Amino acid sequence: MKLGLIGLGQAGGRLLDLFIHYNYALGHKDVLPLALAINTAEADLRGLKLIPKKDRLLIGQTVVKGHGVGGDPLLGSRIAEQELRNFRRYLSERGTHKVDAFLLIAGVGGGTGSGTIPVFAKALKEVYSEPVYVLAVLPSSDEGKLNAANADRCINELSAVTDGIFYFDNELWRGEAKSLRQSFEEMNENIVKPLIPLFAAGEATSSGRIGVKVIDSSDIIHSLQGPTIYGYAEWARSMKETLKGFTKKALLVHKTSFDQLEPATRCLALVQSAASGKLSAEADPREARFALNLVEGHPEDLSREGMDASRRWLEEFTKGGDVRAGDYPIPRTRQMMSLIVFSGLTHLRGIERIREMAKEYVEMKQKKNPSYTDV
Repeated sequence: MKLGLIGLGQAGGRLLDLFIHYNYALGHKDVLPLALAINTAEADLRGLKLIPKKDRLLIGQTVVKGHGVGGDPLLGSRIAEQELRNFRRYLSERGTHKVDAFLLIAGVGGGTGSGTIPVFAKALKEVYSEPVYVLAVLPSSDEGKLNAANADRCINELSAVTDGIFYFDNELWRGEAKSLRQSFEEMNENIVKPLIPLFAAGEATSSGRIGVKVIDSSDIIHSLQGPTIYGYAEWARSMKETLKGFTKKALLVHKTSFDQLEPATRCLALVQSAASGKLSAEADPREARFALNLVEGHPEDLSREGMDASRRWLEEFTKGGDVRAGDYPIPRTRQMMSLIVFSGLTHLRGIERIREMAKEYVEMKQKKNPSYTDV
């Protein structure tokens, strides 16, 4: 699936930078024909590394002079409305004819991200027939009630103007006993790294990377509807398996218990680990209406029997959900990865937490100012 990626605000821009990094690092081509970073803060745009300057759009200069909106999503929304003409002109100049879907990325607790993403998502839906998805990063409870209120307002607006929303909850992924920088860097990798193979799988051009069952754009479009979460699990071949047949020294390297599994059993175990392990946001995946599974790895590790068993297991796990699955062979790799997307969910605990905090924020503001209303 070829994506038009749009990063909004500080978090959105950094994640967009990381999407581009992994896209290049993993050797994918033509997956990101369009990438745009939008911000009200000039310093945040300057801090980006891989996004060309021509694809960094500073908005609201006449209003906030490049200093951001100070956590005010209403100001962010007004600026986005005023900049829609520039936004549309940028897209027309860059061209969207190669884009299969749009993916907007933002931390929905801040002012620019939460304020602008519903405006630009709605603008895309009004003009283009391609699906519009969002990757929404939920604030942790440590980020305060104001950020929770911003996220609550944003989520309510997004549900009406998007085709699907990937949720990633910072509350679950913040690192213990780590610096703030380390924690956020790890979270950013956990957000982006699993998703790149999903969108790249259907765009493989070399015969060695085309799976037996390819996940293409139509599979993704049918499987991403409404609230969505994802999980993944990784495994790497032991050096013994990698070097076997090349050197006797390889015999000194011991297999792990996972190495010793038959390929079909290993594939099923990896899928089960991805589905029942730590997900991007907390929900009951068994309630999902749709599930999409991608297994990536060396061709010798991609067992057809294991893929079939994994699909049957997922159908039972989701209680008859609509399950699609595919493989993505990568020659000369020691890594194997399973990504599972659960979509069409109704209850996400992170959103319930945010709504409770947002309610407390409104009550607190009303006590200090009886005339206060949450507009």
